[in-house]
Amino acid sequence: MDEHSAAPTVVGGPVVDEELVEFAVAVARDAGRTASAAFFGTTPGRRRKADGTELTDVDLAVEEQVRAAIGRFAPDDAVLGEEAGESGGGSGRRWVVDPISGTGYLTRRMPLFANLLAYEDEHGPAIGVIHMPVQRETVFAARGRGCRLLTGLDQPVAAARRTRVGDRSQLDGALVLGANQHAWSEDLLTALHRRVNLVGGIHHAVVHVVTGRVDAAVLVGQGYDDLAPLPVILAEAGGRVSDLDGAPVLGGNGTVVAANPRLHGQLRALADRRPATRGGKALR
Repeated sequence: MDEHSAAPTVVGGPVVDEELVEFAVAVARDAGRTASAAFFGTTPGRRRKADGTELTDVDLAVEEQVRAAIGRFAPDDAVLGEEAGESGGGSGRRWVVDPISGTGYLTRRMPLFANLLAYEDEHGPAIGVIHMPVQRETVFAARGRGCRLLTGLDQPVAAARRTRVGDRSQLDGALVLGANQHAWSEDLLTALHRRVNLVGGIHHAVVHVVTGRVDAAVLVGQGYDDLAPLPVILAEAGGRVSDLDGAPVLGGNGTVVAANPRLHGQLRALADRRPATRGGKALR
């Protein structure tokens, strides 16, 4: 490990019950059905939140739907949602919901949004789900159960296949997805452009990392709800994730570098002491 590598993504604790995994995947897929109906139906009206990001009635409806499902399944668990904040709790466990990650894509008729769900227990990150309803793909991981991919909208969880990060060891020429490049600093953008094949990505760019389609992802401007599924997904896929400063991603600065362990260290070295952003608003 070189001096710029962050500590490995640590997800410790007992193996998660498969029934809980199946519930999480089902909830995320149901959220996707509601979001897709809006995407293919009448364009939802949009307004701006205090942080400048977009909000629609669909975001609110999907989050309410997810909260209701969790309330029926685990009424003592807390729920932290992007739109309604944190509520409930008493069990020491918590669900984190981003009802529509990439609302701006949905309102622009771009099929690039996702439904995110994470579960945290007394041991830390336990389940992460990234569901892309228009692409008809779901990546999910649970502590001790690996990272898995479902294709289609009706496949049972038992039909999912295991996925892993790629094994590329050299940074030069690596295929790297970026997100919110309009908010990146010129230093960061230039440094990456000189070394890697940097292409546009989206919030769920990590899906393509943990399925081995691309070598790495670099993101900025992420909220906790965007980040919550990542530690367990990357760890169970054999990867590493941190913020650009090397801090644990859930306690970091809203940036993300996700890759296999070798490339993660090299990307961290490249980003070292470079400002991550230039102050532009990130799309969430």
